Amino acid sequence: MFVGILPSNSVLYFWDQFFMIKWNIIYIEYATKAIFYLLRDHFMHAKDYNEMRKVFLDEPCLLYTIDVQTAFVHLALNRDEAKYIPLINRRFYPLKSIVLSKEKMHSEIIGIKNISLSLIMPVVC
Repeated sequence: MFVGILPSNSVLYFWDQFFMIKWNIIYIEYATKAIFYLLRDHFMHAKDYNEMRKVFLDEPCLLYTIDVQTAFVHLALNRDEAKYIPLINRRFYPLKSIVLSKEKMHSEIIGIKNISLSLIMPVVC
């Protein structure tokens, strides 16, 4: 199960967990959901069948083992809080490029500039 799809350390982690819980089907479901949630952003950016197929076949093996573990534990303990799992994925994904002209390619940059913070502490006498 998951062999050839995930990195070997992730597969061994899942197998250890499954053996300890006597292959309870609900935890196998959590493991599968964890992988899908970690790849959610890739699935959402896929535009056609070939891109979706590429995400299914190529991306799971690039997930970090620590992210897979964290997502699995998060689902097993907090069954209703799956919305935070895509944020657990630490793998760097390049930004989508925008073509402004045929000669130049620019990447989308999202950020905040010129931040200033003021710390106000009440004085209690």
